[in-house]
Amino acid sequence: MTTARQLAYDTLEKIETEGAYSNLIINDVLNEYHLSSSDRGLYTELVYGTLARRYALDYFLKPHVNTRIKRWVRQLLWMSIYQYVYLNKIPNHAIINEAVEIAKARGGRHQGNVVNAILRSLMNHELASFDEIKDPKKRISIEYSIPLWIIEHWTTHHGLDQTRDIAKAMLQSAPQTVRVNETRITPSEAKAQLETEGYQVETCDELPECLHVSGKPIMTSGLFKAGKVSIQDKSSMFVANVLQPETGDAILDTCSAPGGKACHIGEKLNQTGHVLASDVHAHKMKLIEHNVKKLGLKNIEAIQHDATQPYNQTFDKILVDAPCSGLGVMRHKPEIKYRETKDSVLSLVDIQLDILTNASKHLKPGGTLVYSTCTIEQMENENVIYTFLKQNPEFEFLPFEDFKSGEPVKTLQILPQDFNSDGFFITRIKRKET
Repeated sequence: MTTARQLAYDTLEKIETEGAYSNLIINDVLNEYHLSSSDRGLYTELVYGTLARRYALDYFLKPHVNTRIKRWVRQLLWMSIYQYVYLNKIPNHAIINEAVEIAKARGGRHQGNVVNAILRSLMNHELASFDEIKDPKKRISIEYSIPLWIIEHWTTHHGLDQTRDIAKAMLQSAPQTVRVNETRITPSEAKAQLETEGYQVETCDELPECLHVSGKPIMTSGLFKAGKVSIQDKSSMFVANVLQPETGDAILDTCSAPGGKACHIGEKLNQTGHVLASDVHAHKMKLIEHNVKKLGLKNIEAIQHDATQPYNQTFDKILVDAPCSGLGVMRHKPEIKYRETKDSVLSLVDIQLDILTNASKHLKPGGTLVYSTCTIEQMENENVIYTFLKQNPEFEFLPFEDFKSGEPVKTLQILPQDFNSDGFFITRIKRKET
């Protein structure tokens, strides 16, 4: 019988060796294997937790390893140490026994003995303390398992204390939020129906269409299956609200897949106007079209198109939700922080600026454009928009209300601790009338 721990270990190996995305492979595994509710929870917790805390787990492991160990053995040990340190309901003998069995099945009796000896040594000694790391940036990096170069960038722009808060927030479980499809149901009706289905539901102070839902996975809800609510992070929902679609608008979403923001815009237009949802990847058209059809939206057209190339029409409003490093969504995809590098971030900046520049050419005079990313890297955010404005004097900022302070702002950097949501950047500009 395949256990939750075996599945978790296999998933971690695929993420490491095949470059799989954690959220996608977890969904695939949960759909394939009929696990009990408790085993589903353990499996998901082990994958996300082990991924998210890799540096800390290796820090705890290091004093107990005296010889070279295989990479896959280290992965198995990280998963076992995660259970020992961060989960308080699992007996030590259960952690050790299953880790040994997994090691023996993959590498033979010797590897099983190695895993057994290391885990027993670790459990019989006091854990290494993060306080022993004197450099504060390095301590944050290891304790919260975020590469040092990212911590250094954040410290430059946010200071040490706020950087620690960001890093800590990135390790918190991502809350389950849904966007109400207001073309088919009101938020109050959706809340009542979800509660009837057995969910705990809280409304959102900043966004009426946003509901915080807990108790069980929203994908099992009849309301979700009927297209009356969609899964979307709260920070992502702010984007369409800053764009402010108005009845009859022609709107372009340049990098649309899988279509969440385009659908949100379409809902706000209440079946009027026209949303052109374009994406460079042909295979992602079906994702957009599936979501549009499920939600019953008639005003969205999905096309394959390279956003750096000209479009054949102009628009009242444009959304450039640019491809980015994704460092604001680590809670959903913790592997991102280990894969991105300084160079990979810098390489994105040129692409972001190219897309923004091309899109801007198709905005009507007086029209508005929102530039957004799901990262908190300043190079991809403020740097891009200020560079664009310097190069294109016919555009200017169009200030909007900060959802937290209520004050008008030109740019908004949402940090994960601000709303217990993803890290996001949003700014709005307009083409001058003359």
